Amino acid sequence: MSTEPKPLAATRADAATAGRRRGFYSGAREIDAAPVRVEGRLPDWLRGRLLLNGPALWDLPHGHFEHWFDGLAMLHRLQIEPGGVQYRSRFVRSQSYLQAMARGAPATAEFDTPSPASLWTRLAGAPVTDNPAVVMSRVGAQWIAVTEAPTLMGFDPDTLATTGPLPLSDDAHIHLMAAHGFTDDAGNYWNVGTQLGPRCEVKLFRLRPGTSRREVLARLRMPKAGYTHAFAMTARHAIVWETAMRAQPLSFRFSAKAYIRNFRWEPASGSRLHAIALADGAVHSWDAPPMMCFHAVQAWEDGETLVAELATYDDARVFDDLRLAPLRQGQALRGLPQLTRYRLEPGRSQARVEPFGAAFELPQVHPARWGHARAGVAWGAGLDAGADSRFFDRTLRLDLQTGERRAWQRERAVQLEPLFVPRPGALAEDDGVLLVPTLADDDASTVIGVIDAASMQCLALLHAPQVIPFGFHAAWAP
Repeated sequence: MSTEPKPLAATRADAATAGRRRGFYSGAREIDAAPVRVEGRLPDWLRGRLLLNGPALWDLPHGHFEHWFDGLAMLHRLQIEPGGVQYRSRFVRSQSYLQAMARGAPATAEFDTPSPASLWTRLAGAPVTDNPAVVMSRVGAQWIAVTEAPTLMGFDPDTLATTGPLPLSDDAHIHLMAAHGFTDDAGNYWNVGTQLGPRCEVKLFRLRPGTSRREVLARLRMPKAGYTHAFAMTARHAIVWETAMRAQPLSFRFSAKAYIRNFRWEPASGSRLHAIALADGAVHSWDAPPMMCFHAVQAWEDGETLVAELATYDDARVFDDLRLAPLRQGQALRGLPQLTRYRLEPGRSQARVEPFGAAFELPQVHPARWGHARAGVAWGAGLDAGADSRFFDRTLRLDLQTGERRAWQRERAVQLEPLFVPRPGALAEDDGVLLVPTLADDDASTVIGVIDAASMQCLALLHAPQVIPFGFHAAWAP
């Protein structure tokens, strides 16, 4: 029997008049194979699979999710070959998905949807979500989808079939985990996880291909861990930032609150940046003004000084901005990201803070630069901070040394993370294309822009067979 969801009739009616905001509504279908119409000409060298991940189902017959981040995960694949482009989509068969489909309502606490479990069930250890609607990564050749819980959900990048959680047999005791891990050239998966308790521990770990044991290389102890969505790496260090959005461990244990409601904005605690030496796990730390941060542009080593470039927020309003109700109503974002450069100098206890740009999120650099060398160019999703912009509506190319910006923009459209795909054998850092999911008011379905990453000129548009609900991150499988 099919488990394909049947969204509420009201949701379909609302979505029909929502224009570009249709990407925040349920309604995406599982499709085995459908042709993608190509407008323009694709580069001859662009061959492989564009993989997209994100929430796709928020509305169920007997309940609904509250936040953009909550929706049940769907994977999408665009196979680009000489004969054309084919589309496939599949919901991830997580336990959160299967239980929600059986109940017709949310079954576990999600990012901003509270737990339906009873007090006794929670005291006995109520399950945390394994709904991996954020990032895709690899452990060796095994593809995984991930959220901020410690489950690594395996999937097949061709069929998109869920292969189940990777088995983990260790005593790492990780309760929360950054969504953004890092896969090195040897296929090792690196990430940071948090153990909640009277004193929290943030742990840097490595998972080698073919093993089930997470090797903990370093531990950071603190009274209340900061909300951690990502971290950064240089050639010799992992950079972990401690936001002023602080975990409340007892609330995690005993309350029915949604995930993010177990954190509290505590600006008086400030923020910190920690550098962990990969060679021996030694930790050095620097204080910084209070901030919130999802993503790093990059980090690099300037002699003995470490530099981290982050997309930061002055406060925690962004979490409420991204709830479904204001997004579906088209309310303007209040909390806007700004690019901030932190210089972590030896012998100092305070980070040097250098603002260098605004309204730039979901950043990308050349994948060969991340964790190895300084990138000179970044791409991201942007909006006009000086106008009444509602959501990300342009794709930006940013020169990280001069600050020069170039943009590509479709009229009356949402434009999400631009995935950079380098041309094989290219020497220039920006020799490649950006693959950008977009949805304009008059589009029949999602349109993916294929953009020259240097000139920011549009080369082709890929017309998907349905509206792909707005997700967060993409991956390229050549």
